Amino acid sequence: MEQVFNFEERLGIEVPYLEKDWQEYSLNERTSILEKWELMRGRIPAQIAYFESEIESLQENLHQEEDWDKSLQLMQLVSDYASRINDLNILFRTQPDAEPFYEMAQHSPNDEHHAREK
Repeated sequence: MEQVFNFEERLGIEVPYLEKDWQEYSLNERTSILEKWELMRGRIPAQIAYFESEIESLQENLHQEEDWDKSLQLMQLVSDYASRINDLNILFRTQPDAEPFYEMAQHSPNDEHHAREK
């Protein structure tokens, strides 16, 4: 299987970069990707907590800072960390299915919902 995950320095975790449509991967490849993705997703809450602590520290510094230019730099850093948290939240909610679309269509919507709850 080709390399699908790359370390995203900005986010501090490995993220998938699919070079083809999800359905073009074999079932075995999709299963392997999903297994690794679950491991990566499990690291997201800790990474978010780390970024939140960085924001809190920056905000403390911001409250003490009297220099306008330094205040702007601190606000930009806060904004950058907030953007990272937003991206991580989006990734955390991303959960592709191992089954291709045409196979999913053969199941009832309740089956699909039940499978996602697992």
